[in-house]
Amino acid sequence: MKLSFKLAALYLVGLLSNCATLPDTQTATGDASAMELIKRLQKALPGTYSNFAQINENGSDDPVTDLNIRQLSASGEPVFLFTSAERGSDAMRYDIYWLKLNPLTKKAEFHFARLTGAELSLSLQEIIATAWQRVLPGCVIVLEANPDELRGHSRPDTCRFEDPYRGETRIYRMLALGANSLELETAVMAPGEQHNAGDGNLIMQKHRLYAGSASIGVDVDPATGDYVEWQESSRFSLFDDGRVVRLYGRNLLAMGYTAQLARLHRRAGEPPYLRLAIINETSGATQALQWIKPGSERIELNLEWLTIELEIAPPGG
Repeated sequence: MKLSFKLAALYLVGLLSNCATLPDTQTATGDASAMELIKRLQKALPGTYSNFAQINENGSDDPVTDLNIRQLSASGEPVFLFTSAERGSDAMRYDIYWLKLNPLTKKAEFHFARLTGAELSLSLQEIIATAWQRVLPGCVIVLEANPDELRGHSRPDTCRFEDPYRGETRIYRMLALGANSLELETAVMAPGEQHNAGDGNLIMQKHRLYAGSASIGVDVDPATGDYVEWQESSRFSLFDDGRVVRLYGRNLLAMGYTAQLARLHRRAGEPPYLRLAIINETSGATQALQWIKPGSERIELNLEWLTIELEIAPPGG
């Protein structure tokens, strides 16, 4: 039986903390600016992401890609697990990224490799050994920092391997981490093929979890037209990633509405706003819509027939 992803991740944490025969996870030392970059990356990279805004802006029928990033090693060289999938699909992808300090260049570098779901059910030693053996020599993302982002990419002239079907193959992989965004791009090329920047790139927003409740008017006073009876929802939570959440009453029955919270660009050049939509499940029509300023930790919607209060959920919430 396959181990659950959560259990496999816990196994990885234990192994990386205790196994000295696997990739070196001793604390990196070196150039102060590179160490600062590593600390910045450790703080900013883990989280939940999706390219919902990119898909929405392009009007594309492509599925949304969801990504979760967590740091596995508690000390020493940071090791991150990228778990991604197309929304609505159970086909998960697992990528391991080792963040190392190059002792010669004093640059922070990502070494990367992919695991399969089946490999997550192997023994701890085999999981890490398999991933590390899969790291291709010369395939590193060399990171550079500026005030707005951390950015790096591999070099196709050094990141190459022998594909059993395509022959000699080169890889270009790019990563750019902003304050609340992540851009990823991978291009696989045969000799002579040119890399066109931006082809197939994922522009992802980092999401936050909100929690709260709603009240919907269900009975009107004929004399005043005011609602005199309200149905309160049970407490619910939702990420600002465009997923639709069904509202349930405290009696655990569906209320006939769904809520959708998304981080979207209202205008080019502006930071993404939060958009809260309330949708009628029967008709599919949007019954209420409100834009909220970026970074808001509390969201309130007050209409004659509907009130909603949401706030940032605590860590682990």
